[in-house]
Amino acid sequence: MPNDSPTPEAESAFALRSALKQNQAQIAQDKLFEKFGQQLFVSGWSTELLQWLLDEICMQFGAQHGLISQQHGGALKILALRGKSYPVGARIPMLGVLGQWLKEPIRFEVHQQYVSSLWTLPATIEANVHCYHLPIACQQRPVGLLALITGNPLSHNSLQILYSLCGMLGFALYGQAQSSTMIDDSYVQKLTPREREVFALLPSGASNALLASKLGISPGTVKIHIERILSKLDLNDRTQAAVKAVEAGFKSDGL
Repeated sequence: MPNDSPTPEAESAFALRSALKQNQAQIAQDKLFEKFGQQLFVSGWSTELLQWLLDEICMQFGAQHGLISQQHGGALKILALRGKSYPVGARIPMLGVLGQWLKEPIRFEVHQQYVSSLWTLPATIEANVHCYHLPIACQQRPVGLLALITGNPLSHNSLQILYSLCGMLGFALYGQAQSSTMIDDSYVQKLTPREREVFALLPSGASNALLASKLGISPGTVKIHIERILSKLDLNDRTQAAVKAVEAGFKSDGL
């Protein structure tokens, strides 16, 4: 019977081609970091530059879906998008793990848990993809989030390049936020993380029972949180709080 096993020479050639391919990918990723830094220095921050960067990241790192977002009060505002997420400009409440990942002082680590609130993808996709969420920060202050969904796992070297890009993004976005005329939602910082979660869902018009079910707490606890929100923000009723939440960028269409 013929022997279909690859010869040592064939295995050696395959290993050489694989190593060469990995080396070429590493060089391209290194050049991406260098090119982004040059463009940022020459042209400054722009949404066009962020979209170009995200497109290059997705192409070079094999990501089918990706987004770059900026922290704005208690939400993440999408600045660049590729694949299936919410449109650029949309704000995603920082509930659950998102709020934990972007808590100051920031911890520079990659998070691989699938977060359904970031994507408009079927729930069944979670079992077939690899997720990477890297905090964007400036001097340990959270600024935003880079999120990618890939078909194959990323190498350690690839993650190191992404960490470096996020560091550069942190300085760029922090400087842009400081100089731009963004909505003043500093009052959101008066609220505790749990109060922010309740506050973000008020525009949905849901009852205390529905909010409790969503957050995994009791209706009585929801009522206490709302009372504290009204007191801290000097508001008269739940309707005023919902309007204030919309002004801060929280626009819950439903639960």
